[in-house]
Amino acid sequence: MKRSSSSIDQELTNNDDKLYQESRTKMVRRSSPRPEYNDEKQKESNEQATALDQRVCDKTSYRLPRYSLILGSFSEPPTYVIHFLDSHLTFLQSFQICSLFGRVRIHGYTLHPSTFYSVYNYRTNSPVSIEFINSNTTTTTTTTFLPDIKSFISDIQLADNALFNVQQKGGDIILIRKESNNDLSFINIMREHQTYKNWFLESYNLFEQDKWKQLEQNLHIRLIETTDQIAVIPREVYISTVDHIINRWLNETLEDLPFVVLICGEKDMGKSTFIRYLTNRALNHINSTFSLTYFDCDIGQCEFSIGGCLSYINLDSPLLGPPCSHIKSNPKSDRLLYYGLVSPQTSPVRYLQYVNKLRQLWNIDQKKTNQKRSLILINTMGWGT
Repeated sequence: MKRSSSSIDQELTNNDDKLYQESRTKMVRRSSPRPEYNDEKQKESNEQATALDQRVCDKTSYRLPRYSLILGSFSEPPTYVIHFLDSHLTFLQSFQICSLFGRVRIHGYTLHPSTFYSVYNYRTNSPVSIEFINSNTTTTTTTTFLPDIKSFISDIQLADNALFNVQQKGGDIILIRKESNNDLSFINIMREHQTYKNWFLESYNLFEQDKWKQLEQNLHIRLIETTDQIAVIPREVYISTVDHIINRWLNETLEDLPFVVLICGEKDMGKSTFIRYLTNRALNHINSTFSLTYFDCDIGQCEFSIGGCLSYINLDSPLLGPPCSHIKSNPKSDRLLYYGLVSPQTSPVRYLQYVNKLRQLWNIDQKKTNQKRSLILINTMGWGT
């Protein structure tokens, strides 16, 4: 008996379904142990990664300085008195620091004695370290600063102890206190944000009788190990290049002809880090004869203004943090031109016209003031080369 084509098609379809179900069953049976195996392996791998992260965190969090000591604290909120004897100390987050003897340098800038400076070391940028630059101490030098020490440290016994330690062991006395801007609503919102709160690293394991952990807890900062892979430690080529630039500026510049340095290079080459270091080193020589001007021509990552602007500013204070900190510590730009884009790629001729206009404005402003031997630093964009 003949079967209709529809019944044959139906049978073939049913057979295909059976074969599919059988093959799927076999496939499931063969592969069913694998997800369990993968889950176990993945779980073990995650546990190992977590343990590794914890060890790294512990190494970073619980490191103590080799020689430097916390002598005590005074006032409320507390200001910590540290006898600085190590070559470097590096703290994350923002804080204020004061060197009582002027033997401390931060990213090329030598701190003036008895002056507080704000430092911003958030995880978005490579942190700058506190560097000890002079180990020579004499009784005459420390005695000269005795009135200043007691005027800065309200606890007389603590002030005498600090002076005694410097006279006996050398080094410097640094004061560290909380940055007042940390109480702003913007900072508080950042601390509570799910993503950005990790930048502040305020989860601590506090040990009893540990003054360094107490300092971290009270000031909301974190002491980390100072290495060239973590912190910004200028290399010899940096230092020699900067020395060469500054020597030429001091010895060859005329009042009517500034010494111009243009920083260029590919992306992620360290241009911003280098120009900040050069700026800070140059600021050590600013006086009635020499001046420093910063031309900010990187419209994508401006140093002293919002994006899309070109500006120049006559600097007199150091750069100890990312661009957002410069806006607070430095006055507004002397001249600012709004370009309107964060890249000149679509209109390079117009961009060059703005740069030329900024140069003309600087020439006009210079004629109105007492002329000095100027060093002009020009910051450019990464793609420009």
